[in-house]
Amino acid sequence: MLDPLADKLLISVALIMMVQTGLVATWIAVVIIAREFVITGLRMVASEQGVALAADNLGKWKMVLQVVAIAAVLWDNYPFQFITFIQMDELLMLAAVALTIYSGVHYLLNNYRLIKMS
Repeated sequence: MLDPLADKLLISVALIMMVQTGLVATWIAVVIIAREFVITGLRMVASEQGVALAADNLGKWKMVLQVVAIAAVLWDNYPFQFITFIQMDELLMLAAVALTIYSGVHYLLNNYRLIKMS
């Protein structure tokens, strides 16, 4: 439970700081952080019922894409600065949001039985 929690805290703090400095839109941080709260809550409910819910590959890819998107924002698009028609960091952040939503819905649907039981 602690390793995924550490990942969530790291991502959440980075996003909150980037919202504060105007590097990331507020709605992006809200969507990503809300998904993490929902999934963590589901894992806590499952844990109380004696069921351990492991992260699936989609969740791991989500985490990787979030880290890459945050790094791109922090690096001011380096080495993608030659692309002028669209900001690569914005594209990566939107892809991270899309994968975050998709993986959250996927995780909830796969573990729906636990939600119904509680």
